[in-house]
Amino acid sequence: MATKTSGFLGSYDHLVPATDGSMRMLRTPYALDPAHTVITAVEWRVTGSNRLSAEERAMLLSALKTGLQQEINRLPATHSGRSVEIRAAITDIATVSPALNVLSVALIAAPLDRGGAAVEIEAVDTDTGNQLAAMSMGYFAPMSDLQARFSSLAPATIALNKESAEFGSLLHP
Repeated sequence: MATKTSGFLGSYDHLVPATDGSMRMLRTPYALDPAHTVITAVEWRVTGSNRLSAEERAMLLSALKTGLQQEINRLPATHSGRSVEIRAAITDIATVSPALNVLSVALIAAPLDRGGAAVEIEAVDTDTGNQLAAMSMGYFAPMSDLQARFSSLAPATIALNKESAEFGSLLHP
């Protein structure tokens, strides 16, 4: 899934493409203190003709926040680490049509519709305001995950979990 620059991140200047081209990223050069790392914002920045209800949006935002909190909890404890604020935004969502996939399975033995999500996430040093880690990533749920083809939000949730884990890896120097 292609990512768009939404303007959410404090800076895009230091993001470098991953070797596989799946995202643009900045890895922190510093140890972070998980006891003083907080998620301050998880926002909906999807533009265009998205027809998700407020409840569905809240569910996806919660999935992203939960995934990020799990990554923070995996950081090694350190008293000399930096205190950071994590900010995240969902910038694009592609849901699936379960009915279309049922029909395509009946006709050609494979679901055609697939979904995913794009996010922008950053970790900002609370003392200096400097961006320590950042990521802009879009991800489609893999076609091999058949369960995700028959629930409209499942692919987006899979993508948000993958993106949270990818951002978690950027929090380690």
